[in-house]
Amino acid sequence: MWSLQIHALVDGYELAGYLDGSTAAPPLTTITGTTSVPNPDFAIWKRQDRLLFSALLGAMSPSVQPLVSRATTTAAVWEALASTFAQHSRGHVQGIKTQIKVWTKGIKTIDEYIRGLVIRFDELAALGKPMDHEDQIEKILEGLPEDFKPVAD
Repeated sequence: MWSLQIHALVDGYELAGYLDGSTAAPPLTTITGTTSVPNPDFAIWKRQDRLLFSALLGAMSPSVQPLVSRATTTAAVWEALASTFAQHSRGHVQGIKTQIKVWTKGIKTIDEYIRGLVIRFDELAALGKPMDHEDQIEKILEGLPEDFKPVAD
């Protein structure tokens, strides 16, 4: 969810290329006549990259910051975070599916029961393994006790 939030914000400012690396750094210098001079486009790129780099560092918990300590660009920070956190394992997906399977209303309020399932459905979707909508409804209904039978029907 953090990734989605950050990407939406950066994309909203039309700066997502700094995250995915598609906004590459322009040359450091440019040739004017026969003289090599600093490239003003590079200065603009560098300033924007450093601002986003700083914003990402500020949005991370201190325990995560060492993971990106060798990164020199925003794209390198994003790649380090993605390679560390975005890779889902089969075990993680299976763990969430097991939680869904055993989740019942029990003594929870109806709001707590449904919210707990929706959170897990969303986690699966964020990992690229969404549950079919009809399966979600079926799971919600099957975890309800008998007193909800008239509502479920």
